[in-house]
Amino acid sequence: MNQNELELENYFTEELGKLGWKFVRSDLLDRIGSDEQLLELELASKIESLNESKGITDEDVKHVINELKFTTTSEEGAKKILNYYKNGVPVKYENDGVVKFTKLFDYDDIENNSFTLSRQVIHSGAERIKNDIILYVNGIPLVNIELKDPTNPSESWKNAYNQIRDYFSKIPELYKYIQIGVAANSRARYFPIVQWADNMKTYEWKSD
Repeated sequence: MNQNELELENYFTEELGKLGWKFVRSDLLDRIGSDEQLLELELASKIESLNESKGITDEDVKHVINELKFTTTSEEGAKKILNYYKNGVPVKYENDGVVKFTKLFDYDDIENNSFTLSRQVIHSGAERIKNDIILYVNGIPLVNIELKDPTNPSESWKNAYNQIRDYFSKIPELYKYIQIGVAANSRARYFPIVQWADNMKTYEWKSD
């Protein structure tokens, strides 16, 4: 990473920090290793607190996390993950044997969620990649931001966009969780992550 890309990364970090994202260095992320995509301790804590009224147990929390981890990276798997994000993960609870939808996020009170930002995050799988910025909500990676030198005429946001697309095949386990990509240099565009699509429509922010 050259100095101009570093300054752009600093800018994103500072602006996201103003919006409430907490910066954690990549080597201090709560991960067992670079082949782990979820921040499991943070995720487990949030699942427990968001579903406490349902009578959730530690074993139930493990079932929820395993359901996320063992969901395939196929098109159907990605759709299943998105459905879990929206509606919760159905799990038969240990205490009463009743299947309950276990929330991963609190949509009613945003402050009940945790927002973590990390930079230069290494992920290992079929190959090894280093993401410029990853945004985690409740320990789940939801946004990947890739940046290119805004002063280099041979670089553009499209290079960052193509880089994210290239990462799909290298670490598909990561991108079954991530929902939004952001590609930026002097301009920034965002797009939904759709691994099986030949092209993903990109959008430009309408305001500063």
